[in-house]
Amino acid sequence: MKQINGDEYVDTTKLNMTQEEIRKALQNDGISAVKSLLDEQYIKDLNITDNQIKEEQNKYKQKGNYNEETIYKLNIQDVMTSNISETIVVALINANLNNKELKLMIKLDKKNNTYSIFLEDYIKKYNYNKEMEQKDINISQNEIQKNDYNGDINIEASESYIVSQYFSEYRMKMLYDTEEAYKLLDAEYSQKKYGNYQNFKNYISNNKEKIKLSSIKKYQINEHNGTKEYVCIDNNGKYYIFLESALTKYKVVLDTYTIDVPSFLEKYNNNEDEIKVGLNIQKVFDAINDNDYQYVYNKLDNTFKQNNFPNKESFEKYVKENFAHNQLNYENYQKSGNLYIFDVTVTEGTESNKNGVRKKFIMKLLEGTDFVMSFNVK
Repeated sequence: MKQINGDEYVDTTKLNMTQEEIRKALQNDGISAVKSLLDEQYIKDLNITDNQIKEEQNKYKQKGNYNEETIYKLNIQDVMTSNISETIVVALINANLNNKELKLMIKLDKKNNTYSIFLEDYIKKYNYNKEMEQKDINISQNEIQKNDYNGDINIEASESYIVSQYFSEYRMKMLYDTEEAYKLLDAEYSQKKYGNYQNFKNYISNNKEKIKLSSIKKYQINEHNGTKEYVCIDNNGKYYIFLESALTKYKVVLDTYTIDVPSFLEKYNNNEDEIKVGLNIQKVFDAINDNDYQYVYNKLDNTFKQNNFPNKESFEKYVKENFAHNQLNYENYQKSGNLYIFDVTVTEGTESNKNGVRKKFIMKLLEGTDFVMSFNVK
């Protein structure tokens, strides 16, 4: 599409061709590629020509001069699928491309690992929509032959592939379409963590270099009442939690402590108080690692706070001097009335600092998953 529209950058100084010759060559190559992806049934039914292909792609043209690379922002809104045979699947896709509506229908051949495309004019002609019954889907069950453009696809996506796709897609949205990234945040999380779009935008701006270099270090998948939860940790220890309601439809949570995601609630509610205290201490240090000192400050017992840290700034200073990015080793545990006391050694998780700092955390469990805490300052 970018080649057809003139939005693919070309260094013309290295080509012994005129600007017009380059334009025609790239357009023809792009048209040939799109043509190879279009379904035979679609081409025959609508008598598709090269000019029609060019006009369809031009709806999304931006600069159109081949002098600079432009970013095409694709946001998939809905994917509705239907199995029309044992090997053929049809997917109706609603998306936005460069902030303009884009509708496609994809035919997937699971036997040959190939696919073909029907464009929006076909969808409109036969009124394809997510409410239609399977018997009304008049798509050929013929196999799709492999060509240079439509082969070697992973139709049955593995969980690791889905995790990678979600992480990559959301990371790109944070960097290049921050408003869309904000809309994808879980509503409760968004309100509690950022309050408004500007605060989220500031967070992205302050962490842009880390986000650019981030990659998945490890992940875990949980399932609750038809909702999948993909918990990813990147190379900076940052959490990306994708709450999937349907394929390609998800909401995002960017830490483990601001709200309680389903997997945490299940683990918390099904465990003894000792485990609950440990989970809450981990929340506290996840927040410290995330530089969210306000969250931790709000969890301090009021008397303890007044005696030791009269304001957030004094607490932040203490944390920076005593707790680096850390790992926790839980040791002795005891209960005294309604208070739970844990001896914890806090380390940086490096070979050079195995001993770490020993702290005694005192916690009182409140209603739900709430709590207050204190610890020995010296």
